Amino acid sequence: MTASRPSVYTSSPSRVAIKREYRGQHRLARSVPDFSAETYCALFETAPDAVLVIEGDGRIVLANSQAEQLFGMPRAELLGQPIETLMPDRYRSMHLTHRDSYVRSAGSRRMGAGPSLYALHRDGTEFPVEIALGPINAGGRVLYAASVREVSDLKRTRQAALRGRYNSYVAQFGLRALEDPDFATLIDAASPLVAEAMQADAVVAFRLTPDRRELNCVSSYGISGSAAARMRAPNDPRFLPGYLVAARVPVIVPDTLTERRFEIIDVVRELGLRSALCVPLFGRGEVIGGLTARSIAPREWNDDDVHFMQAVANIVATAIERGATEETLLHAQRLEALGQLTGGVAHDFNNLLMVITGNLQMLEDLAAERPPELALARQAIGAAERGALLTRKLLAFARKQPLHPRLVDLNHLMTEFRDLTQRTLGENVSVHVKLDPALPALAADAAQLETALLNLALNARDAMPGGGVLTLETGRIRVGAEQRPSGSELDPGEYAVVTVSDTGTGMAPDVLARAIEPFFTTKEVGKGSGLGLSMVYGFARQSGGTAQLSSAPGRGTTVRLCLPLPADPQRIEAPSNQAATPIGSEVVLVVEDDAPVRDIAVAFLDRLGYRVHQAADAEAALQLLRREPEVELLFTDVMLPGLDGIALAQQARALRPGIAVLYTSGYASGGAIDRLPGDERRAVLAKPYRREELAFMVRKALARRTN
Repeated sequence: MTASRPSVYTSSPSRVAIKREYRGQHRLARSVPDFSAETYCALFETAPDAVLVIEGDGRIVLANSQAEQLFGMPRAELLGQPIETLMPDRYRSMHLTHRDSYVRSAGSRRMGAGPSLYALHRDGTEFPVEIALGPINAGGRVLYAASVREVSDLKRTRQAALRGRYNSYVAQFGLRALEDPDFATLIDAASPLVAEAMQADAVVAFRLTPDRRELNCVSSYGISGSAAARMRAPNDPRFLPGYLVAARVPVIVPDTLTERRFEIIDVVRELGLRSALCVPLFGRGEVIGGLTARSIAPREWNDDDVHFMQAVANIVATAIERGATEETLLHAQRLEALGQLTGGVAHDFNNLLMVITGNLQMLEDLAAERPPELALARQAIGAAERGALLTRKLLAFARKQPLHPRLVDLNHLMTEFRDLTQRTLGENVSVHVKLDPALPALAADAAQLETALLNLALNARDAMPGGGVLTLETGRIRVGAEQRPSGSELDPGEYAVVTVSDTGTGMAPDVLARAIEPFFTTKEVGKGSGLGLSMVYGFARQSGGTAQLSSAPGRGTTVRLCLPLPADPQRIEAPSNQAATPIGSEVVLVVEDDAPVRDIAVAFLDRLGYRVHQAADAEAALQLLRREPEVELLFTDVMLPGLDGIALAQQARALRPGIAVLYTSGYASGGAIDRLPGDERRAVLAKPYRREELAFMVRKALARRTN
């Protein structure tokens, strides 16, 4: 590991010089019956890890050649320096505290047992390290030997496992929010979940009082009820909760003893809670409270901790918004509000998943020949994919995705949908599934298909107030030209059929005749919008099929969705299943405001052979385009601060008429994607994406430019 980092000190001292240095300057090499001083010096010099020997005050008195390579500094510069100069600024204060504590009760400490640290190379780059410590009795004075090991690969493996674990908790919490979005229930569940996931000693949720003058504890974990009752603070930036409300961004407190931005409330000091990570809770665009994780020991909270807490807070915020909306809006309006809320969660969640899956894919490549690390990476990838599935279901339920036909295994989809349906409909409705094992894949938008099926399932539930049976069935039919009845909506060809049947009250003939008309409903005011069946019918027709209804009073209702089977499945896009990943050498400009997501996109394109420039916003991108005439493809997020990605593309084409454009989005609000031309609307790369998907979409975008 250290050999991979080039040293700025290339000459190597002779063995005699090493011996002279260790014996003459520091007199630490002592003769013993079996080992010479020269042998000790050689052992020190050839140790596989960087070894530093320091005084009790932290000054370096010995360093081996591995230390020179690891830190990029010659020995002469290392000697006499405080050990903290080899660390980034943010770690120095914390390390001084840890060093003083260690010196007072020095003992051997194995590699990796201490706090997580980053070291600083001479060129300014940072890298993660683990350190083993041990005291040395050197002629009556005590010195301390520190073995330092770079752990970049190990760090990535651990980060991937941590991110996968966090993602699994978020998915679990998101599913719980779907099943029971009540704020009080959800916030009570959030506290122990966050404590378990982050191994925090205490978790406290604050909420502003209606007059916004004070923040009170509404949920806690790890502290007594009496202490929780005292967890209150004025809405004043001089205290952490009020500071959070004013800042509107996550606040990290590594150690309350060194905190100077705000005061710490008395009960926190009494409980000995030294560190905190606090994220805001939003409601209707305003901060209405905060979620805080605390630990007794000082702690350096990292970006993964922050993203996890924000994801949990976003789900809680979604529940808050949904609860407020349901008090005033009808059923259709509530679904629309839920769409806006889940879209906001999906944007942050998909960016988080993009970083997780991107890093995991690169880690999977690195660990290809190391089975233990590879297993960890794949386990984390599985958790990330479950999180992505949750996001897709949220967006599908909210009807916020354009139609993107892909090959769909209908039987597999129906199996997964059965579980979601059973949870949604409750225990008094029994869900049965009958599948045609020979059914081939069809071309459809899986998310929109799930939305249509969910509408049918909810209609069936309402038709069975006392309980009943819902049957989901798959099959296929063939419509020939000679068999096609007059007025049929189905063209000749083969169709997959999804049949949804209930044992409910059924419909009279006059009601059945108007059932798919928009806004027609026989339900009470506030119980239905009349859009459910019309949306199902519209989706089926847009997909090239139809929806057929049959019903009778007392005999239930049956809906048959007929969706075309592709004549040539090979022509249907399935980039993630392609064996050969296309590469290129063109110059690409990546525009993404989320830095970790941007890093993943740049890394993917770089590995695919492209030359890459990057920008964080539209203004920086336009400036770069003016001075870099070789850029051939603009790869931009749809949602950007200020000028959005679509407006950026328009100005980029005005500057460079021949430039190709590829869009990506975790969720585009306000109908932004609808402003795109039809061919580009179908070519938006959804987050999170894999490297292979990006590779195919880039080549398609460049092909559209040249054709």
